[in-house]
Amino acid sequence: MNNDKKKINQNIYWQDVEQKILDPDELKSEFVEGEGQLHFDIGSVKKSRRNFLQIMGFSLTAVPLLSSCNKIPVKKALPYLKKSDQVVPGVANWYATSMDPLSGASLLVKAREGRPIKIEGNDKCPISKGGTMATDQASVLYLYNTSRYKQPQLNGKNVDWDTIDKDLANKLNEISERGEEITLVTKPISSASELAVIREFKKSYPTLNHLTYATASYNSILVGNEKSFGNRSFPVYSFDKADLVVSFSADFLGTWLSPVEFTKQYTVKRDLAVSADLSKHIQFESIMTLTGSNADERISVSPDEERNFIINLLAYIQKKTNLKYLPAGEKLPATNASLVGTIGERLLQNKGKSLVVSGSSDQNIQILINAINEALGNYGNTINLYKNKYFASSTDAEFNAFVESNKAIGAIIFKDVNPIYSSTNASKLKAKLDRISIKVSLSNSPDETSSLCTYILPVNHFLESWKDYFHSSGVIKTVQPVIQPLFSTRMGEESLLKLTRYKKDYYSFIKKEVEKEFYKFQSSYATFTDFWNKLVHDGVFNLSTTKYSTHNFETTSSILAYSALKKIKTSSSYLALYEKVGIRDGEMINNPWLQELPDPITKVTWDNYVMISVKKAKELNVVTGDILQVNKDGYTLELPALVQPGTNNTMIAIAIGYGRKVSGKVGTKLGGNAFGFKKFNGSDYSNIISDVSVKKTSKKKPLALTQTHHSMEGRDIVRETTLSEWKKDNKAGNKPSIKLITMWDDKHNEKGQQWAMAIDLNKCTGCSGCIVSCNAENNVPVVGREEVRLRREMHWLRIDRYYKGDDENPEVVHQPVMCQHCDNAPCETVCPVIATAQSSDGLNQQVYNRCIGTRYCANNCPYKVRRFNWFDYAHEDKYENMVLNPDIVVRSRGVMEKCSMCIQRIQEGRLDAKQKGNELKDGAVKLACQQSCPGDAIVFGDLNDPNSKIVKMLKNARKYRLLEELNINPRVNYMVKVRNKG
Repeated sequence: MNNDKKKINQNIYWQDVEQKILDPDELKSEFVEGEGQLHFDIGSVKKSRRNFLQIMGFSLTAVPLLSSCNKIPVKKALPYLKKSDQVVPGVANWYATSMDPLSGASLLVKAREGRPIKIEGNDKCPISKGGTMATDQASVLYLYNTSRYKQPQLNGKNVDWDTIDKDLANKLNEISERGEEITLVTKPISSASELAVIREFKKSYPTLNHLTYATASYNSILVGNEKSFGNRSFPVYSFDKADLVVSFSADFLGTWLSPVEFTKQYTVKRDLAVSADLSKHIQFESIMTLTGSNADERISVSPDEERNFIINLLAYIQKKTNLKYLPAGEKLPATNASLVGTIGERLLQNKGKSLVVSGSSDQNIQILINAINEALGNYGNTINLYKNKYFASSTDAEFNAFVESNKAIGAIIFKDVNPIYSSTNASKLKAKLDRISIKVSLSNSPDETSSLCTYILPVNHFLESWKDYFHSSGVIKTVQPVIQPLFSTRMGEESLLKLTRYKKDYYSFIKKEVEKEFYKFQSSYATFTDFWNKLVHDGVFNLSTTKYSTHNFETTSSILAYSALKKIKTSSSYLALYEKVGIRDGEMINNPWLQELPDPITKVTWDNYVMISVKKAKELNVVTGDILQVNKDGYTLELPALVQPGTNNTMIAIAIGYGRKVSGKVGTKLGGNAFGFKKFNGSDYSNIISDVSVKKTSKKKPLALTQTHHSMEGRDIVRETTLSEWKKDNKAGNKPSIKLITMWDDKHNEKGQQWAMAIDLNKCTGCSGCIVSCNAENNVPVVGREEVRLRREMHWLRIDRYYKGDDENPEVVHQPVMCQHCDNAPCETVCPVIATAQSSDGLNQQVYNRCIGTRYCANNCPYKVRRFNWFDYAHEDKYENMVLNPDIVVRSRGVMEKCSMCIQRIQEGRLDAKQKGNELKDGAVKLACQQSCPGDAIVFGDLNDPNSKIVKMLKNARKYRLLEELNINPRVNYMVKVRNKG
């Protein structure tokens, strides 16, 4: 280095460091004083190896410079002016928070240097119990969505908050003084403080009319409970207490109500290590759902057959119990009487220990379901109803009447809702908005509704917000900010308070409401400060509540419901509108992690489509990819067909959430908007549409589906048996068919940790939350629709779906597959540069710096779990890059990658144990897929710990290895699937 130049102190964080190649033949390094720039070339390397290493130590980013001689973009490093004692570089901070109870779980957020990068479940929550779903995991990426509103807008122009607050408050005051209505439209609310904000808002603007709107409203359940018991609230189900579950089109493991909570409960009753008596699950449905794919017995029915079966089932139970829920002497609709008797008897044998649920959007069906559960004595045992004054939800009829009304409205405020996109009569609502001068949107990002509004008051992401939620069972949950707002946004509730000229901030408002409403229900803390600190720290608190008496069933409600159901006309063609596990109602459609997530049933990414039965496809001469035209009352949609086994022949199905016209760079104009088919049936918004016409067009669109990309079919992949056979022989379904001869020693290393995994197929529901969790933890790139079609998806973990039986109603098994970390790994023997090798603790390592991309290892892997980087996948968005895990290298083009068993988590666990002077305990290390699994299907641990859970599991007679006849000794093990049939 030139001694006459100013020396570089490597402890200084330069405000702006630019690295350049000046001359590849001569390296000089100099700091140009006043410019804050460090320049390199290569000459001094020839003179001093030590100088070269010093340069490399100062900036590892110089490595690609030496090989490619490409200019690197300017990078900035800012110092702490005052270092926080709670932030240690390289060490993660964890914060408890929550998502809306109807869309997510109680969460823990991992932050690195103040940057949230990973979501996990909160073990302290008695509802979700540490589980998460795919949308929970992907929510952190939405924080860094560059399509978000950056600041307030007035008439399409950016303004500051003071300007828009004053202008809007003056306008609202004028409207209220004239006696004109101000309409506030929100999601259904389960927050005491948000309801209190709306009360404050109404004090300032007495003409306020508050309505709630939800794309999946569950109005039928709420109204059904109100008419049955006088209690408009959601039931609290206990699948873990039910020995028999009968579900009618309720996808409770996928998208219905609270899937994380239900999956946790359901899998407890499917765990043979807990009890040899599995619960029995019978599913009636017209399209294949995630829940139906897990059922012991799945019965394919049309909507007419399902309705008739429920009526006859109630009549059968009524006759056997001498109760009166249906009018006597009525002629019942035709159905399968034998099946009614069989299931009716099973339910009666499990009185108080059964559970009957329905996903119907018809409140009359829900009333009959309530009557069945009441007759069986399930209320107070497997179902409870609680008083909940902190929940607010308008009926579908109220919102529909608002849209249809010609009443003059002075102003309308939309908060976190997008009815112009998803409402049944969006065209009428749009015409109504044209007549309203003051239109306000409290939205996170541009959407179809906010694009029509004159006032945009952008709201925070939930990771930038304070909030509280209350669950009917008596659990209060808090939301706390994990990061300062990235843009000039604020909480929606705070914006409403500003318009009331409330002088304190929303944080103080929440504390005041929590103290007033909930502090009195606990006795653990003497002061509110202690209670509040504990609540925020843990994210949840279980309060004592009073159970609502449900034994006063209003019999006339079931008689009226039956009379209404009798009037429904039958049809030979139906359309089902359903939610996909990843996209749900379309609110997060701009999230690429969710777009590239294969649907658990269809395995399609990046699209919605028309699901059609195998039989109907043959009748119409349709194959997957043919464009179908679907029409109902003038609304037409053209989408590609997907021939889906298990679809009833009377049905087609289209996923909602697609067809957005205003979204971000990922979700706009993707698929078709099926909400246009949704109808109001007089009391509810129906998700089943009758008399729909379908015809084939001459066009085609290939779908990006993944099931056949890494095929292992034709081998002994999934092993399964029945409960009766397993009870006779605990090796049922798992008897070896070949005697293995080996040249290798089968014993693993007896020193140090030796890692292994076991996956219980009885508890894996296929929900796919583990895939998104793996993506977030390991910086797995998104490749896009066309690359998925070319079999180039990069997921380290996939869930294979297998069918067994006939096309009309097959059995389904879901099997997670990742790198199996073989002791005799075939990938290791063919790598010419030893880029893949087994570590001392039994893991198959991938050394990226050695890999030259021959792909021999992928060709030699029988599990097809290795992924090749065909391109340098885009990392150009400075906001989206903030979600990257700094513990994991971002791989480059030409490198092979695959599951590492989250080696960074293993190392972190070791270092933590070493720092505390302890041995690494069983369960201290949890992999990303394992930690996120709501079914607790994955176990990871040390084979050399005789007391570890993994050792106990591997002694189970149900344990087998995938493709074990190849004698490559994988470290990943599976447990035989056992169904409770008969």
